[in-house]
Amino acid sequence: MEAVERLARIEALTEDILTDKQLLEEYDRKLQENSQALDKLGEAMKKVKPSSRMATTTVNMGDFFIQVPNTKAHTMVQGAHKELENAIGEVQQRLMKKVELLAQLKKMK
Repeated sequence: MEAVERLARIEALTEDILTDKQLLEEYDRKLQENSQALDKLGEAMKKVKPSSRMATTTVNMGDFFIQVPNTKAHTMVQGAHKELENAIGEVQQRLMKKVELLAQLKKMK
């Protein structure tokens, strides 16, 4: 492999790795927000009877807000939490492969 091509591949791979790291940070931030939401919903569910009018919460669904029962909101956030955990796992796997490839490229001369 020509030196210029190798350096170009290293640079492109490094950019991909940095992008994946930023994505992991964003996913982690969202995961923390979901954990906080789950904690708050759990507290609210303990304080209020399920049949009460106060047993609802407002949820942001894109461009609008809707009121849903606390239990439904809790289930929705748990689902999003699991999806984020899966996405984080996929990005971490991808990142490990890219780092290994980068190490191999740097060893080549």
